[in-house]
Amino acid sequence: MISVFNLLCGIGMFLAGISLMSSSVGQVFGERLRDILSLLTRNKLSGVLTGMLVTGAIQSSCATSVMAVCFVDSAMMSLSGATGIIMGANIGTTVTSLLIAFNFSDIAPLTVFLGAMLPIFAKKEKLKSFGMLLVGFGLLFIGMNTMSGAFAMLKENAAFLAFLSRPGGKLQNVLMGFLMTAIMQSSSATVGILQALAMQQMIGVKDAFYIILGQNIGAVIPVILSSAGAGKTARQVGIIHLLFNLIGTVIFFPLMEWIPFERLLWCAGNGSMSISLFHIIFNVVSTVVLLPLSDKLIALSGRLVRDDRHKKTAV
Repeated sequence: MISVFNLLCGIGMFLAGISLMSSSVGQVFGERLRDILSLLTRNKLSGVLTGMLVTGAIQSSCATSVMAVCFVDSAMMSLSGATGIIMGANIGTTVTSLLIAFNFSDIAPLTVFLGAMLPIFAKKEKLKSFGMLLVGFGLLFIGMNTMSGAFAMLKENAAFLAFLSRPGGKLQNVLMGFLMTAIMQSSSATVGILQALAMQQMIGVKDAFYIILGQNIGAVIPVILSSAGAGKTARQVGIIHLLFNLIGTVIFFPLMEWIPFERLLWCAGNGSMSISLFHIIFNVVSTVVLLPLSDKLIALSGRLVRDDRHKKTAV
């Protein structure tokens, strides 16, 4: 039970760290973030770069995608620009897994301390928000370490080992990734848990790769929910996000049978880095393949989303 409580504590700190970083960046940059998003999404490529940079900064592809939904709904952003933002956000969210793989946990306690001191002594609100950003960064790694330590203790638990070693097919792993991310509402947390398991050599990287395919689909749920009450164009953003990740999964599922990613991405026993690299490759390749077809995705989403006017006429 102590191991389970430690695991839950680690997940909580990890999620709190992401949440603090996301909200603090918004407070530090304020209205400028909205202006930057509106200005730099005039074409698809700049939209991809903007989505990538913003998500890398705020550590939440969900937050970036939801902002895109809001801006499209208020006519501040084109659907084409929002499509680029979504593709870039998927690449930007891989920054979290890359940071975890490099493991800054040794300096995490110092980062939390310095960050906590800034709101006490700083007078400017932006400096206080920057302090909370540092606290979030530190909590991310302390939570990761706590999860890894909990999994190390659970290695001695026969029931837990039996659950992990159960025979599971590829589709089951994809479904597991989808459910984990849909429940936790954070793809970064799902990938972080996989990396913590890999650090303790409790999961094979190939199984983790299939779970990542599923978590990419699960990451769309919050965006679709946020667009549910919006107009047709804003709802198309959620459908485009879903189509992007579904098509990426359909492309990679057979590729993983033909290309030995688990061997090509094996980093001298560092399973955490292998998982991070696969996460990056999946999102970059999906973007390279689907960006030229973004107009087709927009057209397909238009057919799948019912027009509000038709809904009113029917009533």
